[in-house]
Amino acid sequence: MQIRAAIIAGVLAPFLTAGVAACGEGQRATLVPEETLAEATSTTTSSMSSTTTVTTTTEAPIPDGVPAPNGRRYPGIPTEPTAIADRLVEIEWLVRGTPFDDPAFGDYAHEQQMLYRYLGRHPEVHPTLWEIMPDALVPSVELQLAGRSSIAGIPSGDPPVNVPAWEIIEPLPADELLAIYRQAAADTGIHWTFLAAINLLETGFGRIDGLSTAGAQGPMQFLPTTWEEVSDGDITDPYDAIPAAARYLVRRGGPDDMQRALWGYNNTDYYVAAVSAYAELFDSDIASFYAAHAWEIHYSAAIADLWLPVGYRLEEPTPAVEYLDDAPWSAPPAAPAQ
Repeated sequence: MQIRAAIIAGVLAPFLTAGVAACGEGQRATLVPEETLAEATSTTTSSMSSTTTVTTTTEAPIPDGVPAPNGRRYPGIPTEPTAIADRLVEIEWLVRGTPFDDPAFGDYAHEQQMLYRYLGRHPEVHPTLWEIMPDALVPSVELQLAGRSSIAGIPSGDPPVNVPAWEIIEPLPADELLAIYRQAAADTGIHWTFLAAINLLETGFGRIDGLSTAGAQGPMQFLPTTWEEVSDGDITDPYDAIPAAARYLVRRGGPDDMQRALWGYNNTDYYVAAVSAYAELFDSDIASFYAAHAWEIHYSAAIADLWLPVGYRLEEPTPAVEYLDDAPWSAPPAAPAQ
């Protein structure tokens, strides 16, 4: 099949530029999604076998951006190494200690996403991070950083000057998607975490509705010609697309050889590594799956790392500068002097 790139929804890459993925051979174009801050109080949380008391601030340590029409805000994060490391530890405990259906959970997850995006671009902060990271959090944080690092290696070209002709929509609820993944896993032997990781990388769990640069479609980013090999259903319907992706992976060598199968889905070793890292993360820490599901769509334009909230819709690519005139909430909040 022809060469193409992946959508990698503003979610993962530290650079996360635009594009979209599609099943089949060759490289693919790239998208990307991510997070928010919220007020917090003293919280007791547990992770694995340990219980940790976390005292959070009563207000965001860095001011958030202006509110979007849906009421959400672009999270502000610190940039001083010790401050960002401290905040990541705090947010990781909050993600684990907050009910997944609590409105604050989405804000914590969005902020988590932005912290990892920053860390993906700033490896010089990592030594400070490891100095203070609790042992119980180390495995998850390592996998998060491994995923980001791998996404950064996926070919993406120069940062775009335009924002894309996409619509950002609400994904299916996490529990509903989890049931689809697990049923597809039961039918094919492809572990549900690989399907979840692909869904995250391709369209932010279905948030991105739009064609890739190669014409890939739907939540799992199939090219129509490839789709015909594995399904006669609706390419845009997660109930059809997710099982079809599992069947495609079987055709490419899974579940016995998942590295080969993933490479068949997107022909770059960096993509294989990124999907594998997030699959391992979700398998070892279910809270990380729910948090990733709450990540927002971020788009690495030349002008800035832009947040595209639910409700974003453009019929044609538009210069990012012009877009921000009408949507100031998409711009990152100004970082205070530190």
